[in-house]
Amino acid sequence: MFDWLWVLGWSALALPLAIASLRGWAPKRVRRHVSPWGIRVRGIALLVFWASGMVVPLARWAGLDSEDSTFLTFPAQFGLMMFGAGLMCGSQLGERFHRQAMQSWTLNEGRDGDGKPQGTRSVG
Repeated sequence: MFDWLWVLGWSALALPLAIASLRGWAPKRVRRHVSPWGIRVRGIALLVFWASGMVVPLARWAGLDSEDSTFLTFPAQFGLMMFGAGLMCGSQLGERFHRQAMQSWTLNEGRDGDGKPQGTRSVG
């Protein structure tokens, strides 16, 4: 009974969010801070998290509910969770580095080659 509830509840929570993220939909406050590719990467990470949540119930339904199968299902579930976390963290770091690069680029945009603001002349 628990397996059915877990599969239904986890799918009802994770799949709509993942599919919406893959399509590029996000609330306005998220779209202001995250690029469209970042939203899609997070959608992929949500799908990976959903798959990691399905490993144990699917193994139980397949009859792999012994200690030997735990030796295989635990690393599979843990590996998928770490992969999804890596995608999320990589997306966040990519956004942060991109934002910092764009800020430094816009700050330096108004300067010429010698570091002085454009339009100033040195008396010489």
